[in-house]
Amino acid sequence: LLMGKLEGRDDAKSETQLAGLREIDRQLREGPKPGEPPMYLLGIGDQGNGRAIVSFGNPDTARNVSAYVPGLNTSLDEGFAKDDLKRARDTAIGTRIHDSSSAAIVWLGYDAPQSPDGMGSLDVMGDERAEKGGRAFNGFMSGLSATNENRDPHLTAIGHSYGSRTVGAATQQGGGIPGVDDIVLVGSPGVGVDRAEGLGVGKDHVFVGAAEHDVVTKLPSKQQSAAGVVGLIAAGSVAAYVAGDIADQGDDDLWFGKDPASESFGARRFQVDEGPRLVSGEGISFDAHSHYFDPRRDPVSANNIALVAAGRSSKLKMEEYR
Repeated sequence: LLMGKLEGRDDAKSETQLAGLREIDRQLREGPKPGEPPMYLLGIGDQGNGRAIVSFGNPDTARNVSAYVPGLNTSLDEGFAKDDLKRARDTAIGTRIHDSSSAAIVWLGYDAPQSPDGMGSLDVMGDERAEKGGRAFNGFMSGLSATNENRDPHLTAIGHSYGSRTVGAATQQGGGIPGVDDIVLVGSPGVGVDRAEGLGVGKDHVFVGAAEHDVVTKLPSKQQSAAGVVGLIAAGSVAAYVAGDIADQGDDDLWFGKDPASESFGARRFQVDEGPRLVSGEGISFDAHSHYFDPRRDPVSANNIALVAAGRSSKLKMEEYR
């Protein structure tokens, strides 16, 4: 019905969402490849930048269920239908290696910030979309917990990029995220709280992956940015850097709070590949921000995420704090 509705329109948004829906529909019709879990469409909609909730594996019967919240620039389009669904599929496949009763969900149930979109790109620097998304995510996880047939299912919330800020917001909605036992944060610019214990699952159940060359995990804090701007106006770039460093002498604050990979935040930091450098002989690359789930590009990170999702965090390969 939704595809038919969008096919009757000729605006850019409808065409973009239709391309995403067609790709999701293609994958559903094609079915799983040998060794892959079945695909379930749990929700779809055209409101805002689009809505799509897809599970690989049955979330009602699996003992282990993870829900991945994507971040900046995610919308219902062909890229989401290919890349973000693959991340959930890869997580499901990896988790099922450790426990066959596992499912992995990609949850696009909110309007993630889009950049560039003029002044609207400033949304990524604010909390409003994360707060709204956090409330919606809590509602979804409450339903997921209630419909699961197991007595005490193991639920994991995974936030990537701005999605980690959305997961952080969800934990502050009174009582934490319903049913969630573990939280994974990858490529995070901060989650809105300064201590892992503030996420409601206990600091030993908060897991962080931060690639060395992922610039999103090193965004300057608001204090650094403000001081840096003053320094830049006063005496150039060197002064800007010094002023910013003085404003955050521990160098462990990011835009949305304490660096989740820092010792002061107190989560468990697991190993990930350092990722491609931002600037190399091949040009500029932000790929270090997108490899966490990919078993081909970063098998250590992908397996660590799967271990947490399977309730096997004791087997994680750990990394030192920043």
